[in-house]
Amino acid sequence: MRGFRIEGDHLVSEADPEEREVFASVVADVAELLGAGRLEERTEDPSAEPVGFRLRLDPIPAPDDPAVHRLLPDASREDAELSAEFRRLTEDDLRQEKIERLAALYRLLASGDPIRVPRDQAHRLAATLTDLRLVLGERLGITDEESSQALEDDLVAGDPDPGDRAAQVRHYLGSIFLALGWWQETLMSCLLAGLPSES
Repeated sequence: MRGFRIEGDHLVSEADPEEREVFASVVADVAELLGAGRLEERTEDPSAEPVGFRLRLDPIPAPDDPAVHRLLPDASREDAELSAEFRRLTEDDLRQEKIERLAALYRLLASGDPIRVPRDQAHRLAATLTDLRLVLGERLGITDEESSQALEDDLVAGDPDPGDRAAQVRHYLGSIFLALGWWQETLMSCLLAGLPSES
């Protein structure tokens, strides 16, 4: 994986086929968590995609999966009624927006071409990478800087015991979590470099 660089009006990165496959798999898994089905089966014709959802009249329960709840959080921890009403009014559109962004990243990864993102769309990719890391972070039990550092220390320590399945999964997901974080940092560095300097 190569970090993003600025090329004209685009931010550009490259990735090896194996890296693309791993990242695309995570993207597809998160989209499926949000109710998209498998991205491999989605059409690229925008006219065939849902335009939006009807305004719901009935309440929408909060997601049972903690990872999905991280993506679709409560609007208020103190006011359950306000949170439920906000969820009813906004959750379908928010799900659709996140799915569309995930599908766009999936197509970039699956194309095999250099990953080129228009500068004015880079914030959407940054938000998508945040969503991916939120899900992975929840699965890994990352709740604060201390647990994040503990994960990094575990990865630096080397490969886990081949007989420890849980440790192997943690090592695999943790490696992706950190790689996505690094990739996002290079993206944000390019965005910040493109901002006009204060006089």
